[in-house]
Amino acid sequence: LPAFLYDESMLDPTRKRQGCLRGYYLKRVFRHIFTGPTSAILANAHKGTKAPKGRMHGMTSPLPRAIAYAAVQAYFQLSSATQWRQQIEDFDVVLFYDRVVDMFEGNPNAQWVEETLNHW
Repeated sequence: LPAFLYDESMLDPTRKRQGCLRGYYLKRVFRHIFTGPTSAILANAHKGTKAPKGRMHGMTSPLPRAIAYAAVQAYFQLSSATQWRQQIEDFDVVLFYDRVVDMFEGNPNAQWVEETLNHW
């Protein structure tokens, strides 16, 4: 998985999911999309004139598929791609999205899932 997904302070080579989906950049992209651009920098800020997309869609807490969507958006922003496509060089963004979703939905009762969603 791409490094931007991880909180570097939590990295543990023996535990691949340790710190995964807690990366600084990923959280900023998520906030920009779902709670508004200002909140990407200041977590509780909202100064826009329109309701944030998360609120417009009834999202009261981060959902696994929304986190996966933000991960795809973040990957695209960091890539050299100039237009949306499923394949960016040798990286399949649809497969990437599915893998992130599966980390949550493949074992929804796992301790990592609970801890990660609580972190968000």
